[in-house]
Amino acid sequence: MSAGRWVLLALFAATGWVIGWLAGWPARAGLVRLRRRVPSATWAPDVEDRLTAPLALLAAAATVRAGVEVLGIADVAGGSGVRAACNVTLIAVSTLLAVRAIGVGKEYLQAALVGRAADPGRVRSITTRVTVPARILQFLVGAGGVALALLQFHAVREVGVSLLASAGVAGVVLGLAAQRTVGNILAGLQLAFAEPVRIGDTVVVESEFGIVEEINLTHVVVRVWDQHRLVLPVSYFVEKPFQNWSRGSTEVLGVVMFQADFGVPVPEIRTELNRILEGTDLWDRRVGALQVTELVGGRVELRALVSAADSSRLWDLRCYVREQLLAWLQGRADRYLPVQRVEAVGGNGHHEFAASYGPQ
Repeated sequence: MSAGRWVLLALFAATGWVIGWLAGWPARAGLVRLRRRVPSATWAPDVEDRLTAPLALLAAAATVRAGVEVLGIADVAGGSGVRAACNVTLIAVSTLLAVRAIGVGKEYLQAALVGRAADPGRVRSITTRVTVPARILQFLVGAGGVALALLQFHAVREVGVSLLASAGVAGVVLGLAAQRTVGNILAGLQLAFAEPVRIGDTVVVESEFGIVEEINLTHVVVRVWDQHRLVLPVSYFVEKPFQNWSRGSTEVLGVVMFQADFGVPVPEIRTELNRILEGTDLWDRRVGALQVTELVGGRVELRALVSAADSSRLWDLRCYVREQLLAWLQGRADRYLPVQRVEAVGGNGHHEFAASYGPQ
C-alpha cells in the first residue's frame, strides 16, 4: 500500500512538472512581447529563462504537496519529511520568482516613465523613486521567504517559542540589533521620496566631487571624478550636510581668477573673453562677464564669470578660458603680466625705477 502511494506521488510530481513546463510557453511569449514593447529598458539577457524556468519546479512541488495530503502520505514513514521539503521548495521558488518579478517590473516601469520625460532632472527623479523602493521590497520579500522556510523546521519553531516566552528581553535585543538596519531602510525610503539626492546627481561629499551611481538598501555609491568609488551609508545623506550640484538644475556658474599688471587694458580682455566663449560649445551662452575684483600689491585681480550646462562641462570651460587668457597675455610681449616695481634713491637724490616681470 505504501509503495503504491509513492508511485502515485511520483505521478503527481510528473504531472506538475508538465503543467509548469507548458505554463512557461505563454509566460515566455508575454515576456518577449514586453521586451519588444519597451526596448529601452535594461533587460537581463536571459530574463525569459530566469522567470519561466522555476515554474516547472514550482508546479511540481505544489502538486506533490497536494498529493501528500490527498494520498495521506504524511502518515507513513518519511512522509512528513516529504511534506516539509515541498513546503520549503514552494516558499523558496515563490520567493525567487517574486524577487525576479519585482526586478522586471522595476525595469519596465522605469523605462516607461523615463520615456515620457525630457527633463534630465525628472529622469533622475524617476530612476531613484523606482529603484530604491523596488530594492527595499525585494529585500523584504527575500527576508520573509527565509523566515517562512525556517519556520518549517521543528527546531526553529521551538527556538521561536522560547524567544516569545522571554519577549521583553528578546524585544530589546532584537530592537538594538535591528536599529541600524531599520534606520537604513527608512533612510532609503526618505531618499526615494524626499529626494535630497538622486541617481545621476552631481554631489560633493567628504571633499570629493562625483556622481551618484547607485542607491542601494544600505549604501550609496558615488563615482568620483578620477573613476574610483566612494561608498557611503544611506543614513549619511539624511544626517550630514553635502553639496548637490544638480538638485534643481544641472546648469552651473564658475569663475576664472587671474592677475595682471596695472597697465592691462580691461576692455580688450573683456572683448577677448567674449571671443573665447563664442568660439567654444562648452559655454551655454547664459553668463559671460569680466570684472575687476581687487587692486592690491601693484596688481590687478580679474575675475571671469562663465556658465555651462553641467559641472563636467564647466570644469573643461574654466580650464579652456584660463589657458586662452594666459596665451593672450603672453602674446603681448609680457607687458601685462604682473610685475614688481622697485624704487631706488641714489646718493645724488635721483630716483630710479626698475621692474621685474613675472609672478613674484
